[in-house]
Amino acid sequence: MNGKVSGAWRHNLVFGALMLAVCGLGWRLWSLRQQHQVEATRLARRQQRREISVPARPGNIYARARNRYILLAASRQVPTCFVDPSLLTDYELVDVAVRVGDVLNLAPLLVQDKLVARRRRRYVPLKDAADREITPWQAGRIRAMRHRAIGVQYQWVREYPCGDLGATMVGFRLRDGRPGGGAELSLNSFLAAAAGRRVVLVDALRRPIQTVQEEAVPPRDGKHVFLCIEAVIQGYLQQAVRDAVSRYGGQKTWAVGVVADPRTGRVLAMCSVPSFDPNAYNRPGVSRTNRAISVPFEPGSVAKPIFAAAAVNAGVVAYDTKIFCENGCYYARRGGRITDHGKSYGWMTVEDGVVLSINTLMAKVGEKLGNQRLHAIARSFGFGSETGISLPGESGGIVRPLPRWDGYSLRRVPFGQEIATTALQLTMAFSALANGGLLLRPRLVDMVIDPGGNVVYRSKRQVVRRVLRPEVAGATVEVMRQVIQRGTGRRCRLDRWSSFGKTGTAQIAGPGGYVQGAYVGSFVGGAPATNPRLLCLISVYWPDVSKEHYGSVVAAPFVKQVLARSLAYLKVPSDKDISVASVSAP
Repeated sequence: MNGKVSGAWRHNLVFGALMLAVCGLGWRLWSLRQQHQVEATRLARRQQRREISVPARPGNIYARARNRYILLAASRQVPTCFVDPSLLTDYELVDVAVRVGDVLNLAPLLVQDKLVARRRRRYVPLKDAADREITPWQAGRIRAMRHRAIGVQYQWVREYPCGDLGATMVGFRLRDGRPGGGAELSLNSFLAAAAGRRVVLVDALRRPIQTVQEEAVPPRDGKHVFLCIEAVIQGYLQQAVRDAVSRYGGQKTWAVGVVADPRTGRVLAMCSVPSFDPNAYNRPGVSRTNRAISVPFEPGSVAKPIFAAAAVNAGVVAYDTKIFCENGCYYARRGGRITDHGKSYGWMTVEDGVVLSINTLMAKVGEKLGNQRLHAIARSFGFGSETGISLPGESGGIVRPLPRWDGYSLRRVPFGQEIATTALQLTMAFSALANGGLLLRPRLVDMVIDPGGNVVYRSKRQVVRRVLRPEVAGATVEVMRQVIQRGTGRRCRLDRWSSFGKTGTAQIAGPGGYVQGAYVGSFVGGAPATNPRLLCLISVYWPDVSKEHYGSVVAAPFVKQVLARSLAYLKVPSDKDISVASVSAP
């Protein structure tokens, strides 16, 4: 009896184990079947469907031209040819290489090598990234082949109709459409387009059968950016800066220029020479750097009106305050030797210190202010901080922390040493002198419009802070007007408009001190002095000293050239009598 029970128990145990094994195997088979079914379904779906990218158009960039706009950057749709090598047998691959090579004027062997090297890819353009465009005739021939693995696709190609006009500001786009610099990069959130998608059902030979409309995603074009840049004034500025470099430049020379409306903060022109053509941005030897915002330098004497105005504003001096100038050579205690470059001055007014550009006088103005106030003045006028212009790569300049200022700083900062500023920073600081004492944020973008024509952004004047009382700013403009009449800026005297400005000739600092024979010649000028409409700065870095290096020579005449042409272009009324001689002069 016990033997029968024991045998039955063993039988049930074995049967149960077999059933568990069968169930486990069944579950495994079912699981494998499900996995393969999902993969098979995915592969089948992939074979039956084809997704086609629909490229979208990036937004355009425009500049003003009085009452209209002109294109600085635009996109043009061009046909390109591609092959899907994964759909080709080895025999077909050779045949396609021969047929396509014949149409596109490409060596069949090179086409074949490219397809073999990318055998598993689904998309292989047959021309290099630098030149993928094919002609309409070639596109028609390719389509006429009606081959499942060969296609024609339309892409947007960036073009710059005005060539190098404003190039260092506008920037460029790489061949794959990505932004490479300038406004193209910083404003890409507006300009960027989002590609769409088209889905089609295909047969076994990958030929289209039907479009799946419900899965289509339309492309979204980019928005159009309208800059504050005046194209004609931009041309005037570029020509003037090129002329300055051509006449006074040496091997290491570069130059920058900025034109702004001091009332609104609009940047009307900006350039850096040497420059480049965005249509050929990758040519050897081109310079794509916007030095007007990215390379700071010691401003030299162009800083004198700023610190003189701040001293008057602080009440430590007035413009008619007389200061003894040590007959042109001042040995300051814990401040070194300061000279007026061979000129000898006795008792002079603060106005004379600006007009005649007297270093010793400005050094004593610095002593009256003290380092703490000097540092605060430099920072308040925007030195040491980025201006916030809508461009990449901006430098904030150099203003050392206050604890590092000493007796040398106290006497040299007021005439433009021991700090470094960019051309744009100087332009905005002088705009504050010209507009009644308000430091403004520079405006590059005027407005942004979406593809439907709706304005989605419009810039407004932004006041950063008040830096001077209006009456002090007005008096400073009158002082700078005297710079033109009887001082160092006579070469910027205009025939039809009163003008004002300041020269500057700064030494270039190197690792061991100032470099012998290396200077930056600058001039900042504006007009009309009675109601400033334009402000222009030109700085020439490292001019050839055998020709000339003073800002009054290498920069002032070219600022005059820009102001005269630009004021006439804008039809700004004359604010002074025109002599018969100047009217009849050729």
